[in-house]
Amino acid sequence: LARANIDNLYVKVKNTNQKLSRKFTINAYSKNSTNKDSLPIFIENKPTNTDTLKPESEKVYRIDVSKVTGQVVFEIIQKEGSSGIKVSKKSKNPSAVELHIK
Repeated sequence: LARANIDNLYVKVKNTNQKLSRKFTINAYSKNSTNKDSLPIFIENKPTNTDTLKPESEKVYRIDVSKVTGQVVFEIIQKEGSSGIKVSKKSKNPSAVELHIK
């Protein structure tokens, strides 16, 4: 994810599966961090690093990047099942990205 003098990055994750919930772990860190120290990630102003999306639902995760200079790496790891994760190319906003879980 690119950073352009902002304090927060936003990642929208959509579960496009019509029947199954998706469990996953999320992490974000500065690309320049040798230890991959986690950045704070929030959903509705509550800290989180794991979540479950019900079928055909979506959530927006906020990453606090106020202490980061340079790029941020965002990782999402599904616990089980699915045919993949894709990045939507629709967003033109440099501080937001949309991911689809199949």
